[in-house]
Amino acid sequence: MDAFLHTLHDVVMTVTEILINLFELFGALIILYIGIITVYKFFRLRFTQTSTELRIRFGRTISLGLLFYLAAEIFKMITIRDTETLIIVGVIIILHIVISVLIAWEVEHGLKVVREEQELDRECEDGECD
Repeated sequence: MDAFLHTLHDVVMTVTEILINLFELFGALIILYIGIITVYKFFRLRFTQTSTELRIRFGRTISLGLLFYLAAEIFKMITIRDTETLIIVGVIIILHIVISVLIAWEVEHGLKVVREEQELDRECEDGECD
């Protein structure tokens, strides 16, 4: 019975390590991809248009990438064997949450700016613009 439990433990630890690496890889690929796309689209604007919509999309996608990193950190909690590692992983999780909240706030602020710009555009089209 002990041999079976030891083997089962080894399988769980191996699968967990694979999942941690996959989630971290997905998070990195998502952030890298949106970074490249955002820089490309920003330079296509040629500094003549607002980049608020780009910031909103960039923020939302970074938030998605960070969720993958957060999932990886949660999986790391399975492999923890001492208090020091638990504290480090806990701090990392808190940092991920804080960053995600800040990004969500930035996206919400960006959406507000876009709405205000659209309202001003409508007012100017109606001839109410000074």
